[in-house]
Amino acid sequence: MDLRRWLVGSHDYAWIVDHHSMRSLRSSIRAVFAANTLLMAVCSALLLRSPDGPQGTAERTIALLMMGLQAVAIVLIAVAPIPTTQRQARNYFVGFAVFGDVGLAVILVLYSPVVHAIGCALFVINSALCTYFVSSRWLLAHLTWSAAVIAYALWRVQHADLFDPYALAAGGLVLFAAVCGVPVAAHIAWNRLSIDAQQSLVDPLTGLRNRRGIEVSVELLWERASRDGLALAAVVVDIDDFKRVNDTHGHVAGDDVLRSLARRMRDILGGDAVAGRTGGEEFTVVLCGTPHEVMRFVDLLPRRLTDAGDAVPVTVSVGATIIGAPRDHEFPDALEAAMRDADTRMYAAKRAGGGQSSTAEI
Repeated sequence: MDLRRWLVGSHDYAWIVDHHSMRSLRSSIRAVFAANTLLMAVCSALLLRSPDGPQGTAERTIALLMMGLQAVAIVLIAVAPIPTTQRQARNYFVGFAVFGDVGLAVILVLYSPVVHAIGCALFVINSALCTYFVSSRWLLAHLTWSAAVIAYALWRVQHADLFDPYALAAGGLVLFAAVCGVPVAAHIAWNRLSIDAQQSLVDPLTGLRNRRGIEVSVELLWERASRDGLALAAVVVDIDDFKRVNDTHGHVAGDDVLRSLARRMRDILGGDAVAGRTGGEEFTVVLCGTPHEVMRFVDLLPRRLTDAGDAVPVTVSVGATIIGAPRDHEFPDALEAAMRDADTRMYAAKRAGGGQSSTAEI
């Protein structure tokens, strides 16, 4: 992957924790974060009793303060769920990385030069977490900070004349490679895999989800509708007589029609919906809201998705099945049944002349 793209590309924090294969791991991720913080706290506590640990009153007070903050962080990590919105997830992961880096550095400089140098190995744990959960720019900030702390540790060891220069150089190279070298290669590979995984769920022509993308996205919508007592609708949209568009105007014009419809669909749908292209000229929408909101949305959809003033005007037929109380039904069986019924109703709307909707509620 192009290095510049890796450096300046956006990082989807929300996708990492919201991806269907990661949802079941949220508790495990929190446990790993808590265990990492606990490890640093335990090491700090052990070294308080060591002659190589902090000796002065001020140094011991700082060490105890950091241990207290680590204890608070462990509790917060264990109790608070991992956020799933982009901004909150970014603050969660970046905040943890900054807290770990600064806290570890503060503790290490209180110890003897040798313990300081050995303790820099703990940056490897933060590097591993940063590899998977923060952007390339925050990873580089972490690595720059870690390298500075390591360099200071090596300077302290050299200044204390504890090792010969060759042994010190060899040890320093190992530390730099482990803490700062491996994470960059791992992050580039992980970033490439993440981008490929996201693209595999998207229809390349319209930018909407594909069939697989819808399947992995609707569970959260179902959970929200069940939790909040909302209705959920399965909607199938199909462009009427699309073959005529391709035969008369060409496939390029047909693609433009598909992209235009997808753009309007994105514009009118909010965060309470999942939309995708599931066939040549067929689109699927799953949305939630109050029964009245959902019914009105479906009724207006044929008019809102089309415009008689388009270069190639088209109409659409819409079939919808509304599940009034999702919590009373089993997922995914009920949704799959609603999808089949919506598809049947879409064809009924076509037979009735097209450019209209057919809706039922279960």
